[in-house]
Amino acid sequence: MTINWLSWIVCTMNLGARLTAWSLVAVTVLAGLLVLGQLWSVHQQTSDWALWPKEIPSRVQFAGRDYDCGPTPAAAHDDVSGMTRQGTTAGGAEILAEPPSVEAKVFILVRTAEGTFGCGLLGGP
Repeated sequence: MTINWLSWIVCTMNLGARLTAWSLVAVTVLAGLLVLGQLWSVHQQTSDWALWPKEIPSRVQFAGRDYDCGPTPAAAHDDVSGMTRQGTTAGGAEILAEPPSVEAKVFILVRTAEGTFGCGLLGGP
């Protein structure tokens, strides 16, 4: 005759031990759900699966449009003299763009302490 060992353990535990075990399970599940929620939130903003947004994320949302910086952003060699600070990325880097106008900007620059990186417009105008 076989004994289901899990049932045997649960039946032999006193009430306090069972409550402690269930509390640990509940806390673990809650922590897992919070981590998944944070991962999903960052992914929605940046297309990256990370707990916190990178300074230069793969996708930057700016002025109602999405800009592709890629998984490894390329250093920009563009002249930034006509561009002004227009905002920040989800990770806190500065977004440089041409002064506001009616048409969508084709590219933006993201400036960090390491340098300036270009991001092109995703999709059509």
